[in-house]
Amino acid sequence: MIDFVAFALQQNKPTLTDSLAYNLLKDFSLPLLAIIWAVYTYHRQTNRKLSIRQVGHQYSDRIESAPGARTSYSVEVAITNDSAQAAIVVAYYDIELPWNEPNLDPLMDPRSTDPPMEFYTIHSINMQVSREEVLNHRRFQNGKLMPGDTFRGYFLAKGDNPIPDDLKRDSNQRRIEARFVIQDTKGREYRSPIYLHF
Repeated sequence: MIDFVAFALQQNKPTLTDSLAYNLLKDFSLPLLAIIWAVYTYHRQTNRKLSIRQVGHQYSDRIESAPGARTSYSVEVAITNDSAQAAIVVAYYDIELPWNEPNLDPLMDPRSTDPPMEFYTIHSINMQVSREEVLNHRRFQNGKLMPGDTFRGYFLAKGDNPIPDDLKRDSNQRRIEARFVIQDTKGREYRSPIYLHF
């Protein structure tokens, strides 16, 4: 009789598969994995990485101040979308200088002039660059970088203020350090140090 009662109690003892924790885990593990996968996929698709490399030399990466003219800037860079899946669309380019320059303006696309031209021109230094080699107009619909894509070219601009005299005196290599800046259409900014020769 005792053996029969013990056997009956043993048969009614809750097992692991009957526990509340097991049932919750069984019922929610698949949806939980789906949520984790969705968050991972979203992060992978929206994680935006852009690398900027200066690829020019002392003759292409310049600051030139001519008497009676605006200061001219030229820098050659390569821009690569290092994102795993996200496309990046460039909204604008800029140069951050170690002095106040509120009026740094990219040169206008020569195709928007009258008559349209195929060359960007900096008159103060007598420089002409083919439109295909310039980044200025590679923005918005022309500035889309898919993962792995690279833009390489010149950024050309003009500003009002020349290099301050104290920076000229302190630079024994006749160059200054600045930052090249890109903002994408999502509002994210990417920066990289560059050197400009004078």
